[in-house]
Amino acid sequence: MNLRTAVHLGGAAVAAAVLIALATSSNTRHSPAHRAQYVQVRSLTLRYVRAGRGTPVVLIHGYGESMMAWRAVFDLLAAHHDVLALDLPGFGLSSKPAEGYETDSIARDVLRALQTIGIGPAVLVGHSLGGAVAFAATLQGPGRIRALALVDPALVGTPAPVSEMKQSDRDGGSASSAIAEYEALRTRFTAPHDPQWLAESDSALAYVPADDPAYRVAVAAVLREFDFAYLTDQRAAALTLPTLVLWGEYDEVFPVESGRRLAARLTNARFLVIPRSWHRPHVERPAETADAVLRFVAALDSARNRGSH
Repeated sequence: MNLRTAVHLGGAAVAAAVLIALATSSNTRHSPAHRAQYVQVRSLTLRYVRAGRGTPVVLIHGYGESMMAWRAVFDLLAAHHDVLALDLPGFGLSSKPAEGYETDSIARDVLRALQTIGIGPAVLVGHSLGGAVAFAATLQGPGRIRALALVDPALVGTPAPVSEMKQSDRDGGSASSAIAEYEALRTRFTAPHDPQWLAESDSALAYVPADDPAYRVAVAAVLREFDFAYLTDQRAAALTLPTLVLWGEYDEVFPVESGRRLAARLTNARFLVIPRSWHRPHVERPAETADAVLRFVAALDSARNRGSH
């Protein structure tokens, strides 16, 4: 090998090494797959993300969380459907008024947001508190909701910590403030941002719920105002749309048997346990949760197509 050939090969090797280093560098950043959007509902501003095409599917998060709790499930669903996830009032980057968190009130805000955005008729998928909101929205918006998927919904009784908090507050204690403080601190570990997944403005990315006094006021108000006994016999009988009830096998908030009883109270419900999961199967077992929802929506679409012939 002559000197000129050696120089050329050496230069090529160096160039290749540089390209590999750039490609594998931890500093290399990819553009997020999604961008945050906002919708105005009355005096509220609600954050949401939307992607995909097909049957509209709306994801509604639980207490103390944000739409980010759905991100692992979101992309699996958006590969097949038009999927939207939003921050409920009081949470994430949505407005945080000091009051207005009754179950029916939040449900109306969700329906108004969907109408303004222009999505529907939709399949609503709600987790925990979001499950109760989805249930209420379904009763309020006949014709606008196709079906309902409930993930460990807060429809089967008031959780013990909430009951104890309300009793403590009635006795002159400050349990609601303590829970609000806990929820605020928890957001430092369950932040409502993921810059690798969701593009947001610099000001939005700088927002930290734990540093926002309005967040503490809001989460305490939710516990005071939200109706955890929303599922009356009359309301259960009024829900006739297809309903999928999903439950974490080891749910420590609402035991799995309470989910079976809930499904039995509904006239058109199917019950499914997500193995090896607790109260948040969409976070703990996203693939299994997404698969259950996809199968549910596919059955709905198949039935609709058969009916159109």
